[in-house]
Amino acid sequence: MKSWPLLIPFAALSVVPHDTDAIDAVFDSNGVEIRYVTAGEGEPVVLLHGWMSDGSMWGRLDTNPATEEYQLIAVDLRGHGKSGKPHEPEQYGPEMAEDVVRLLDHLELKKAHLVGYSMGAIVAGKIAATHPDRVLSLVFGGQAPVLTTDVKEVKVDAREIEVFAKAVEEGKGLGSYLIEVTPADKPKMSEDYANALAKVLYDGKDVKAFAAAGRGIKHLDVTLDQLARCSAPILFIHGSKEAEATKLRAALIVEELGRGDIKVIEGADHMTTLLDPEFGDTIDEFLEKVGRQ
Repeated sequence: MKSWPLLIPFAALSVVPHDTDAIDAVFDSNGVEIRYVTAGEGEPVVLLHGWMSDGSMWGRLDTNPATEEYQLIAVDLRGHGKSGKPHEPEQYGPEMAEDVVRLLDHLELKKAHLVGYSMGAIVAGKIAATHPDRVLSLVFGGQAPVLTTDVKEVKVDAREIEVFAKAVEEGKGLGSYLIEVTPADKPKMSEDYANALAKVLYDGKDVKAFAAAGRGIKHLDVTLDQLARCSAPILFIHGSKEAEATKLRAALIVEELGRGDIKVIEGADHMTTLLDPEFGDTIDEFLEKVGRQ
């Protein structure tokens, strides 16, 4: 099988076009319009993006060589991209997972491989826990399912989400959020510069929907017993500089379930893991292995 260069954001310009037409459409998911793009034929692979991103992070599907073997489906999760954008947090969480299952129903697909990054990986975990019969395999990129637990070391750190949501509520600019998420080894921005940059990044975006979606992530939690009901092959991919809680959850899930692979990309963090060729190569090898089983 050919590699997955378009599992790297905005890499489409480096790929020779493939003569597969993409379908760009929307469907109604319990009253919320969900936009998706699909291209290719074969076993379906659903691509789930991260928080405040959209399906375009996977590149142009119609130029992806993987369409020779798979039906690629990139979703704009609710609150993002060209999908509907409720402002109530209760409209997110489990509903984001249900949107994907309803999309499979809409496309008349019994099962699919799920490839998620960051928030998308958390959504994939919820689908596996609540609809195990719809999953062919699971790739958790840059994240791991949110576990229902009081163990502090493995809990998701929602601090940056709350900083973003409070900044949206106060209407004072989103510079405080950018300052909060600046890596510790990078120079801190001034408040004025951060606010100016935030205006460029978020101008025209529905930040209230982003805030609601972010606050809904904690409700995508699952138990280890629920995950165990899904027998699909599992792959975790994260950088060596990923958040410790994410790495610990991945290791715990593999240990408790007694199966699953973990790929660590040395020197990569949450943002740069996607840009490393090993990310796409590892998914390529994983899906080939799954197909041989």
